[in-house]
Amino acid sequence: MTLTSNPPASGLPARLVGVLLRPRHAMQAATTIGWAALAATWVVILAAWLGAGAWLLARPVGRQAVVDERVRVVEALGGQVDDVQYQAWQAAPPWSAYFTSGGRVLLFPLTTVAVGSALYLWVRRRVPGVRYQAALSVAVHATVVLAVQQLLATPLNVVRESLTSPFNLAALLPFFDEGSLPARILGTVELFGLWWALLLALGAAALAGGPVRRWLGPVLGAYVGVAAVVATVVGLMGGS
Repeated sequence: MTLTSNPPASGLPARLVGVLLRPRHAMQAATTIGWAALAATWVVILAAWLGAGAWLLARPVGRQAVVDERVRVVEALGGQVDDVQYQAWQAAPPWSAYFTSGGRVLLFPLTTVAVGSALYLWVRRRVPGVRYQAALSVAVHATVVLAVQQLLATPLNVVRESLTSPFNLAALLPFFDEGSLPARILGTVELFGLWWALLLALGAAALAGGPVRRWLGPVLGAYVGVAAVVATVVGLMGGS
């Protein structure tokens, strides 16, 4: 599978919708836009994510979910939460727990910049003339699906009263005992995260040319590999 030339119109709405419906063309178009269009795209994506988060955290169920998530993380790392600490978190919810759970860390601007920089350095080995702006644009446009994940997950978070992702593979494929290493690994791999990795591979192919499969294996391997390392570290620290 190779990418064709002459991408379609690269307007903001067309690119955002295209990432979902025509990803190859959309990611190719993403490599051609300027800094102003890139910044506008990034702002829209982050605004959608933060708007969903603000809606959730403005509700009592969201604030309680933040507290419960912080407790879950502490206990997963082998710690304990006493009544005093729990009451303190209820009085002043640890909002950071929202941003570091449910796959949301992949939407962090710093994460996107790091991914874009890694993609640039990787592709540059094959295509020395590749532009950093184009690689960063690929990383930004790939986060469209991560924002969609949050828009879909937010009402489910309210119903489930939890910040954990309903789209991780452990929830979708409950074939292993809870707390086992396979279950922990699947719990850190998101369905939308796999889609994000596919978009990065499509973007890399658009930047460098050639078949997408050349890039897909390493990108998926890196994503799943990081998930496996996180799951293993949590397991070694005594958590589930």
